[in-house]
Amino acid sequence: MSGTSADGVDAAVLDFDVAGCAGYQGVFGCAFDPALRAEVLAANGPLSVEAMARLDRRLGACYAQLASAAIAHLGPVDFIALHGQTIRHQPHVTPGFTLQIGAAADIAVATGLTVVHDFRRADVAAGGEGAPLVPPFHQFCFQGKQPRLVLNLGGMANVTWLPGMDDPRPLLAFDCGPGNVLMDAAVYLCSDGRSTCDLDGQMAADGLCDAVWLADRLTHRFFRQPPPKSTGREVFGLPLVTQWWSSWRGTAADFLATLTALTAVSVAQAIRTWTPGAAEMLVFGGGAENPTLMRVLQGTLTETRILHGGQYSGIPSQALEALAFAWLGGQCLLGQRLPWAHVTGAQRPMTLGNILPGDNWPDLLVHLSKRMEITAKERSYGALPTA
Repeated sequence: MSGTSADGVDAAVLDFDVAGCAGYQGVFGCAFDPALRAEVLAANGPLSVEAMARLDRRLGACYAQLASAAIAHLGPVDFIALHGQTIRHQPHVTPGFTLQIGAAADIAVATGLTVVHDFRRADVAAGGEGAPLVPPFHQFCFQGKQPRLVLNLGGMANVTWLPGMDDPRPLLAFDCGPGNVLMDAAVYLCSDGRSTCDLDGQMAADGLCDAVWLADRLTHRFFRQPPPKSTGREVFGLPLVTQWWSSWRGTAADFLATLTALTAVSVAQAIRTWTPGAAEMLVFGGGAENPTLMRVLQGTLTETRILHGGQYSGIPSQALEALAFAWLGGQCLLGQRLPWAHVTGAQRPMTLGNILPGDNWPDLLVHLSKRMEITAKERSYGALPTA
């Protein structure tokens, strides 16, 4: 998994079977080479077909190298699920589209393993936003007796509202707006490219929020748009922050403090406006490691107890989305159609992902067939293991 922060790649191992039991096995990651990161960020602007094809292969080589290293470090796996790098997300144009690159074939060749990839386009074809796709995994992992919120603060911020176990209401999920992307861009601009993030939120902690400027930015049309909705760097990215910074009259620290508040307040407003709310919220993603952002978020969403998701669950923040796509890859291999109407707005349940058979494809088919046959018998005898 490499996300909209474009800072690196995470590989996580999920141990699961067709009966629904699953467990976290470990995570392994690496930062993007600075030159590759610069290419990825530049890809948000105009991009020729040749440039995109070259970047696709460069990312594929990066993913293949990390996958091989992760297997050596964490142990063998049966298949690989690849999210890829989103370089365009435009679900509202006609026709809508979303594009993730990073050659899956390079991974299949390097590892000999079957690769499940390209998860989002089937959802868009069915009338959905193509995002967010992680919420059903949130439900799989974190649903409890009482309603709960799960927030991912990656490049963008997306929230999942989970009903209680006996609550007939469906889960709700959508993108709230920017996560780390505005703050990262601001640090890049303020440091003339020497830094790419506000480590531990130290710069923002030294600044003061401009409440008037913040209130004006909170009128952005995306914040007023009802779910289902998703966004990306096309809306909240470096060009927007560059425009804001060029007219800013305060200090860099004040700019970071105000953008941190913008992220926290937009999340809080989205939760209050579009969800029933909950007593607690688990926070994952890079933003969970920013104590200033977490403190401002708690001060803004006072009615909800905010918990660091990794400390609560034992699943590291960097692993959760990679695990989610491993799980989605398994659903694809099993032909499971997932209902997304209350998440992405898709008009019909879809099986998400394309399967690229690797050298192990025949063995994987045999393994899946046996497990599905065993599970069918267990269901008939009422002996299905519980997660």
